[in-house]
Amino acid sequence: MQSVQDHDINMTREMFIESLLKTFGVESWNALAYGMEHGWLEYEDELCKNDPVTRKHIARILHMFLLKEKGICDLPDIGGAGVLRDLYDCHVCANHVAQIYLRGIMDAKDLASDGGFLWFDLDGEDSQENIHEYIRRTVETVNNEGKVATL
Repeated sequence: MQSVQDHDINMTREMFIESLLKTFGVESWNALAYGMEHGWLEYEDELCKNDPVTRKHIARILHMFLLKEKGICDLPDIGGAGVLRDLYDCHVCANHVAQIYLRGIMDAKDLASDGGFLWFDLDGEDSQENIHEYIRRTVETVNNEGKVATL
């Protein structure tokens, strides 16, 4: 996956949320209001809607969207996410990051190039291409969870 390049316009929180809803076919005159009403967005998202969306915000929003909007329960064991060296740098974010990482929606960065130092990069920003890939993987997760639930 690519990092944010100078030529790549940073995606704002609002743009990310609008793209997420559009991908899932949700029509709403106000994506932020929709997310707030459905319990998967926070007031911070509305206040900072024009700020670039960071990796920790992407993880939180996708995790809460899966939980509240799609009814997909948390994975019961997040111990596997302990390989992320910065997982607990944000205690509030830890479960969000772990759930999204363990589901394979977002990747870690290997700073040692041998799997020895995995870094989620909580405050990092991703390219729009990468962010759209996370949304695509979220769709896959919803589709796969739905198949498991109906067996």
